[in-house]
Amino acid sequence: MNDFFQVYREHLPEWWPRLMDAARVTAEISSLGFVLALVLAAGLVAMARSRFGALQMAAKSVVEFLRAVPLLALLLALYFGLPAFGLTLSGYWAGVLGLGLQGAAYVAEVFRSGLDSVHRGQREAGLAAGMSPFQVFTAVVLPQALRVMLPPLVNCYVSLLKDSSLCALIATDELMLAARAMSSEYFLPLHIFVLVGLIYFAIAFPLSMFSRLLGRKLSRGRRALGTT
Repeated sequence: MNDFFQVYREHLPEWWPRLMDAARVTAEISSLGFVLALVLAAGLVAMARSRFGALQMAAKSVVEFLRAVPLLALLLALYFGLPAFGLTLSGYWAGVLGLGLQGAAYVAEVFRSGLDSVHRGQREAGLAAGMSPFQVFTAVVLPQALRVMLPPLVNCYVSLLKDSSLCALIATDELMLAARAMSSEYFLPLHIFVLVGLIYFAIAFPLSMFSRLLGRKLSRGRRALGTT
């Protein structure tokens, strides 16, 4: 056991800066992918709630397709397939796009369930009071829907953060690719991957706990308001 930890005492000063640079890239592609997912999901929900059947069907088809396609297949298609159409993306941006596309399918479901949780009567009451549809959405529907949406949105971000490890397979300089390179360099894969796992845990676990606590707090708030 002492020999196991002796390796960290010997090599950690060399490993830590490289892993922190890779962790920064992991956080960047996860965050950018999540922002893209939010934007795309908002568009998909707007289409799904439109009055036009064709848009509703298109939105549903896109969501089902993106949820059915494995993320790895999507990343490989973007990285290796797009050059055939004259568009070449780096591993970094192919990772952001892939995470954003698949994340959008799940975020869209979060948006949909959040909006559906607000009783229709509240919308009708706002319109009857002379508010415009936009005012009803921003002042009545959205504040209540956010209480439902925020905890699962945090969970969606945590899922994207963990799924970003697949971006190593398209040459993105994130944590897993750095770990693989360092394992080949130092021939200490167990020590390196244990350390990388702890870094992922240190990032993801606090966010998961925050999501759980946020869900409890907002649930109590909804009960106090009589909305559940």
